[in-house]
Amino acid sequence: MKKLLFWIVLIVGIVVLLGSCAKKDDSAAATATTFTSTTTAAGSITFGSETLSGTYVSPCTDNGGAVATFASAGALPSDLVAMRDVLVVTSDTSISEETHGYADATCSTLSYYSKDGNTSFTVGDASGENYKVTYTETTYKLMVGTAAAETWWEALFAAAGATVNLTVGTELSGTGSGKNELNLFSVTSTTVQIGDDDNETYPTAMDSQVMTKQ
Repeated sequence: MKKLLFWIVLIVGIVVLLGSCAKKDDSAAATATTFTSTTTAAGSITFGSETLSGTYVSPCTDNGGAVATFASAGALPSDLVAMRDVLVVTSDTSISEETHGYADATCSTLSYYSKDGNTSFTVGDASGENYKVTYTETTYKLMVGTAAAETWWEALFAAAGATVNLTVGTELSGTGSGKNELNLFSVTSTTVQIGDDDNETYPTAMDSQVMTKQ
């Protein structure tokens, strides 16, 4: 849930570039009626009178064709067609922020997923309709589902100076940045939307698509 289509972050231990879909777009591909993340949901987090728990997923979107355009330009895996944002509450004080990329317009064939594991999650004061939150980026995970995604991610690691051999269908785990991040969360009984986190200032607007509880 970072900048449009992809964002770059340094990972402690090895340098890695992670990609992510972000902006809400009115031109969306078909939305799957159900979605299951491999991340196990547990616990709950209170935001005023609302409670965040379980798994939340955004619509499957091609961002008006921008995903395929970026992919054809080499800025994303060559088979990428559509993406979705996912958030999983993993305990009373942790969440998993995820990006899932697909090789088809209905988000059925996984190209890759990336996951940021955030711990020490704390809800602060309300900021209008949103809540200020803080957390620490502790872990990251990456899994490639296609040969095209494997090739692209390995080349991205190599460009960052790291040799990483990925295996299709096998999850790679690593250490996160360790940074304490500031963000905004907007929570209802069935949805969540978040901002673009920063370790110095709170964002001024929401940056992810609206994610609906599964």
